[in-house]
Amino acid sequence: MLVTPASNRSNHYTASIFAVMTGLLLAGLGYFNHYILVAFPLVAAVYWYIRRRTKRRMTVIKAPFPEEWEHGLQTHVDFFLALDETQRQRFRNLIKVFLDEVPITGVRTDVDELCRVLVAASAVIPIFGFDDWEYSRLGEILIYPGAFDDDYRTDDEADPNTLGMVGVNHLSGVMILSKPSLIAGFANSKDKRNVGIHEFAHLVDKADGAVDGLPAGIPRDVVHPWIEWVGGELKRPVNGNDHIDDYAFTNEAEYFAVLTEYFFEAPEVLARRDPETYKMMEAMYRQNTRALLSRSLLRRPKRVGRNAPCPCGSGKKYKRCCRSGRKIGLPVAT
Repeated sequence: MLVTPASNRSNHYTASIFAVMTGLLLAGLGYFNHYILVAFPLVAAVYWYIRRRTKRRMTVIKAPFPEEWEHGLQTHVDFFLALDETQRQRFRNLIKVFLDEVPITGVRTDVDELCRVLVAASAVIPIFGFDDWEYSRLGEILIYPGAFDDDYRTDDEADPNTLGMVGVNHLSGVMILSKPSLIAGFANSKDKRNVGIHEFAHLVDKADGAVDGLPAGIPRDVVHPWIEWVGGELKRPVNGNDHIDDYAFTNEAEYFAVLTEYFFEAPEVLARRDPETYKMMEAMYRQNTRALLSRSLLRRPKRVGRNAPCPCGSGKKYKRCCRSGRKIGLPVAT
């Protein structure tokens, strides 16, 4: 999503080549019919069309980072606090580009700046280890006032138990997130749960065209061990007392997404309990989250306990609200 001097030069070169080719084509056709030469402004249009996104991103990156966004990152996102200043600036730039390009719409709820920056942080954290990443299949993010059912309803007649979803069929390219659950995901960075990161993990997985638990760009030496490991995990009985959330055992895609939450929320626990799995996740995301988060001296000391009021504002205990009854992920098209 970021523009580097090298990518800017490459984009300028590509735009120039296509513009010149268009000009030569028009000149050749104009030799036989001089009326075609009136279309010569098309040369500039071709150049502009190819350059437009790169130039807009350069403008967006140069713009000041809003104080409200900075405050949101400083007070809610431990991953951001663990970065050095150079890395933080890169994180801010990714936030700016993401929020400029992806519309975030509230459905019967307000989308404030904290909500926007937490959505963007959810998008940036999983791909922060990649040099060049595009969420090319994401067109819009809908923010719901609470959990919803399989028909995307939140009314009293519905049975809302879904906290987030990446849409399929007519909602392809749309992500839906429960606003309270999004905020709760950043309220306790040690509970292995973050619905925003979970849903963007599905998009990382989907980048190669298939949501199968094998993300795009997975190292070749990790593919076979990962397939074997996940296959074995999905076959074993689940007793509810595992260090991995039970929802992971739904299918391969959910296992990858749940492990992604675990990897970014409690990497030191994952590395201690299952070092081989941690190494595979580290290779897939190209990040050593255990080392990153362990060296942070600016971690927010306040945590939401299991028996504390849920930060979503429901009045329920955290363990019985946004931590329980969750259903997140990608629905299977029928």
